Amino acid sequence: MKLTAIDMDGTLLHSDGYVSPKNAGALRQLQEEGHKVVISTGRDASDVKRLLHEVNVIPDGIVSLNGGLVTWQDEHVKTSVMDPDDVIELAKWLDEHQYYYHINTDDGIYSPPRSREFFLHDLDVYAEDKEKGEEIKEAIRRRADKHHNMYDIKELSSPDMMKKQQHNVYKFLILSMLEPKLQRCVDHWSGIPGIAITSSGRDNLEILHPETEKGKGLIDLLSYAGLDGIETFAIGDNFNDLSMFRAASTAIAMENAEDGVKQEADFITVPHDDDGVALAVQTHILDSSVSQH
Repeated sequence: MKLTAIDMDGTLLHSDGYVSPKNAGALRQLQEEGHKVVISTGRDASDVKRLLHEVNVIPDGIVSLNGGLVTWQDEHVKTSVMDPDDVIELAKWLDEHQYYYHINTDDGIYSPPRSREFFLHDLDVYAEDKEKGEEIKEAIRRRADKHHNMYDIKELSSPDMMKKQQHNVYKFLILSMLEPKLQRCVDHWSGIPGIAITSSGRDNLEILHPETEKGKGLIDLLSYAGLDGIETFAIGDNFNDLSMFRAASTAIAMENAEDGVKQEADFITVPHDDDGVALAVQTHILDSSVSQH
């Protein structure tokens, strides 16, 4: 028996946000042959289940919110949450410096009222000097609207709202097309106790509790399921996948992965839009008898 932990965005999902028939078939084949499939993602568990339900796949485990919430066969394994006072300070700073963000909580997703305005302002600046800037802007805006409507995002009326209502906060997702702006946020918050910063793409930052990461989530899941010592594979494309690369026996990066991620992988498969997960499963997991480590 082997266990495979798979990232979603940029890995399992096509750019248009669905699981391809080939990738879905590969996951089903793993399970039919007695192996375990874990989805490890920055998304929340309900999102994972919705996307996989569409292709008739039920994962054995889910490391959601980058490890903020870990489940095994729908049983609770672990929760990692941010300190309520850190949440207030971070929200105040992001509001003051005009960043788009939303927060994942145990009561759904919240975002402050002006967040969308800040996102659209950044988008205008980004598109200004681009060829076909208006087309780019419109495509991104459509995607953002679809995202917003899909997730039923609630209004965060004030930075201290979560503390007052005693909601657990798993993570902040910050979005901007302006890389220097994202870097300013990294520079300001890096090294502050209680805060960890990662990313799942060039247009975002994810801020969480330092104990929250995919690698720790995977280790906790293996322990809970009694699968310590099993051969494990991790497939991903971005920096928030590195901790699970290090926790797994074998790490497989997508061709579309960031260079720093590829450097830590044992193998590289084809891009996510070319069914790279399916190829990795067939080539390195179902056909492998010995891991590379």
